[in-house]
Amino acid sequence: MLFSIIGFLVLMVSTASGAYSANKNSCPQNAVLYYGTEYFGIFNSTCFLFKNEDFDLYETAQEKCQKMGGTLAMPKTKDVNDFLLQEMKRIKITTPMWIGMNDKAEEGMYVWEDGTEVKSWGNMNFFNGGPFGDGEDCMALNPADKQWHDYRCSVTGFLSKMGLFKNEKLLSICQYFIADAKQN
Repeated sequence: MLFSIIGFLVLMVSTASGAYSANKNSCPQNAVLYYGTEYFGIFNSTCFLFKNEDFDLYETAQEKCQKMGGTLAMPKTKDVNDFLLQEMKRIKITTPMWIGMNDKAEEGMYVWEDGTEVKSWGNMNFFNGGPFGDGEDCMALNPADKQWHDYRCSVTGFLSKMGLFKNEKLLSICQYFIADAKQN
């Protein structure tokens, strides 16, 4: 009886914060088998995979998320952003991770991977002193200062061939919508 009450209280606290311990089977099974359940976090009907082994170019990270039916993470609200940072801390990730935001089409005009416009939710501060340009078109969430930073992901031509600038390889966060997720 005591364990039932404690379990119910844990569920209530988790659900109230938006995070809950849904069955990780709701997440892509091929990724669960490869990474293990430790690298997944579930928040508001979305499964997030923290890929802490693969340092990839932005496009490669995008492709890997898409192959499993998802996208790079799109923390469109402060709550989601805070959850991602909390999970990064939980699994001891200390380096920046790609998220699904870029300004490849037009410098300074950031869009989410799904094509929607990036709108401020109060604590957004990814314009961190630049320099802008030079192929710094893709965003990553940095747990050190809890901010979004732009990194090189579309350097081409002379600068790339001369080795002066190279596209960054970072860890990444994928997200997958859980259609059948139920919260009590």
